[in-house]
Amino acid sequence: MSWFRNFELQNIKIVQDRKSDDLNNEIFYTISLLRALFCFPGFYCLSAFVAERWFATYFLMDYERNPRKWLVFLILWVIYAIAFVSALDFHNASNTIPHATLFILLSGLSYLGNHLNFIVNRNYYYRSNRTDGGGYSLGQRFQISENIRFSFFFNRLALSIAFFQISGPVCLLIDNLNISRSWKNLNTVIYDTICLLYALVTPFVIYHHNPKYRNELEQIIASVRRIKVKINKNQVKPMDSVEESFNSLKIQDTFGNRITFNASEQTNTYFEELDRSWS
Repeated sequence: MSWFRNFELQNIKIVQDRKSDDLNNEIFYTISLLRALFCFPGFYCLSAFVAERWFATYFLMDYERNPRKWLVFLILWVIYAIAFVSALDFHNASNTIPHATLFILLSGLSYLGNHLNFIVNRNYYYRSNRTDGGGYSLGQRFQISENIRFSFFFNRLALSIAFFQISGPVCLLIDNLNISRSWKNLNTVIYDTICLLYALVTPFVIYHHNPKYRNELEQIIASVRRIKVKINKNQVKPMDSVEESFNSLKIQDTFGNRITFNASEQTNTYFEELDRSWS
């Protein structure tokens, strides 16, 4: 509710034809600072995701057994600390181009960092699939697969929120142009709307593309609502056949390729590959 209240108050002052950069006004300055404190962490979030995965790769030896939750809190603390300092400096600097440029640059570096992490873990994966196992334990191989799957999730997430990651800083860049007050006010309203939509859309994007997050969120909701599901171990769910239960499974490998369990489909695939090898 505080976000919507700040959003409405600031736009009311804009409608009243106040200068969009009138930071001498205490109310406007406070609202603008709060807006920045809410928005700026979103422009750093991709970097936080990539940093956590690089730690998972670095501590591959035992990250599956010891996920080091303190690292997540450390990353979040650093992100919010940088966002706080950026918000203060943003409102005191005469030129905000470096801030907007930094946001866009960090987004680009996040894409690059995720791709490099994917390449590193892909090499680990191929090495672990050797006949001797490549010297990797079962836990290490599991973590390698997790890192690779996260790379695919990150790509889907980054593409889904790319519009907000780029358009937000672009609005901050436009604010430095020598344009009329009306255009600056309009640019401010557009920026506020982008940030609001960004905050609303991102959780749904993560929920849609990340099964692990979705399962954890559903467990939290179930515990909040105090829903207790009682499973009777003696009750067997009826099924038409064992083959049908296997055919209904949708299993993917580390790289997202579907693994076939349907017997007839597997036979057809085998003969198709055999036919291609003969032709």
